Amino acid sequence: MVQAILAALTVCLLRAQIPGAPQKQPIALLNATIHTVTHGVIEGGTLVFDRGRITAIGTNVAIPPTAQRIDCTGKHIYPAFVTAFSQLGLIEIDAVRATRDAAEVGDFNPNVVAATAYNVESEILPTVRANGVLIAHVVPLGGLVSGRSSVLYLDGWNVEEATLRRIAGVVVSFPSLSWSYSRQDRRTGEERQREREERLQALYNFFEQARAYWHAAAAGILRERDLRFEAMRAVFADSLPVFVLADEYQQILEALRFARHFGLRLVLVGAADAWRCLEDIRASGASVILRRLHRLPRRAEEPIDIAYRLPALLEAAGIRFAIAEDHTWPQRNLPFHVGTARAYGLSPEAALRSVTLWPAEILGIADRVGSLEVGKEATLIVCTGDPFDVRTNRVEYAFIQGRAVDLNNRHRRLAEKYRLRYRQLR
Repeated sequence: MVQAILAALTVCLLRAQIPGAPQKQPIALLNATIHTVTHGVIEGGTLVFDRGRITAIGTNVAIPPTAQRIDCTGKHIYPAFVTAFSQLGLIEIDAVRATRDAAEVGDFNPNVVAATAYNVESEILPTVRANGVLIAHVVPLGGLVSGRSSVLYLDGWNVEEATLRRIAGVVVSFPSLSWSYSRQDRRTGEERQREREERLQALYNFFEQARAYWHAAAAGILRERDLRFEAMRAVFADSLPVFVLADEYQQILEALRFARHFGLRLVLVGAADAWRCLEDIRASGASVILRRLHRLPRRAEEPIDIAYRLPALLEAAGIRFAIAEDHTWPQRNLPFHVGTARAYGLSPEAALRSVTLWPAEILGIADRVGSLEVGKEATLIVCTGDPFDVRTNRVEYAFIQGRAVDLNNRHRRLAEKYRLRYRQLR
C-alpha cells in the first residue's frame, strides 16, 4: 500500500511543472542564427550568458572554460516574446467562478494590482511558454478604472519571483460611444445617450479629483489619504502609462482628447478602428496594443482583411505598436497572429519588434528584456523553423533570467496519451 502511494506521488511530481533553478554556470549557445532585434541578425553566432545576464554575443567570442555548451546548429535564437495584453494567471476556467479573479466590483478601482491575484500554478502558463511567450502584461478588467496592470514572467515559485514589473500602468475601460442597438435593451435612444454621457462625465470627474489630490499631496495640504487616489498619483507625477481600452472610432478620438486634457501617457488597447484615424494617433504620440488579429471585421462594409492589414498600416504611419492576443488560453497563438500580419504586409523587422522590443518599451521593461544585447537579461528562446509559422515553429529551449524553463505542458501530455492509446489499439 505504501509503495502504491509513493508511486502515485512520484507520478504527480513528474507531471508537475517545476520552476527553473537559478543558473549555476555559464551557458554558451553555439552556431546559431541570432536575431538581436536591435543589431540585426548574426549568422553562425554564439551567445553566452551567466548569472541570468548576457555576457557575450557575436561570431568570435570568448567562452568561459566552465560553460555548458549547447550546439544550436540550424537553430534560431530570439528574445522571449511578450504578450502585451492578457488575463493570464487571473482566470483559469471560465465556467468556474472561483477561478476567475480578473475584475473587482465597482467602477473605480485603481488601487487593485493584477500581480496580487496572479496564480503561478496556472496550468495555462506552460501551454503559452511552449510557443515562446515567456513574459505577460497581465491586465485587470471591469468598471471604468479597472486597476493597475503588472508585467510577469510565466515561470516562478511565487509571485515575487515571477514579477518583472509590479505596476505597469492604470487600466481604463473607455465608455462606448457607439449607437449600436440590442433587442434585449428596451431603453430609448435618448436614455442610452444619456447613460453614455454620464459614464464619460464620471470618468472625467474621477481623473479631475485624482489630479486635484496629486496637487494637494505635492503641496503638503492633504487632510486625509484615499487609497484610490494614492494609486493614481504616479499617473500625474511620474507619467505612469494609462492603458485605455477603446476599439471604436469615436472612442479612440475621445480617448485622445481625454489624454490631452489630463496630459496622460496614453496607450490605446484594442484600437480596431485605428485605421480610420492613423494621423490623429500619430500626432498624439500614443502607442497601440492590438488585441487578436484573427477576427472578423466590425462592420459589414469593412474590408474582410482589415484586421490583418492593420499592423502594416500602423508601421507605415510611424506608430509604435505591439501585437497581442486576448484572454488566457489563446495566448499560445500569439506568434501566429504575427505571422498573419507579416503575410498581409508587415515587414519582418517590425513583426519581430511587435512582440519583443516594442511591447517592452511600451511596458517600461526595455532596459531588461526585448532584445539580445550584452548586459540584458538572458530571457530568450531557441527554436527550429519560423516561430511565426504554425507549421514549422518548434521551441526547443527557453530561458528566463538564465533559468532553463520546462517546456512540457498539459497539451503535450494529452497528445502523448492519445498517441499511446492509438498504438495500443493497433
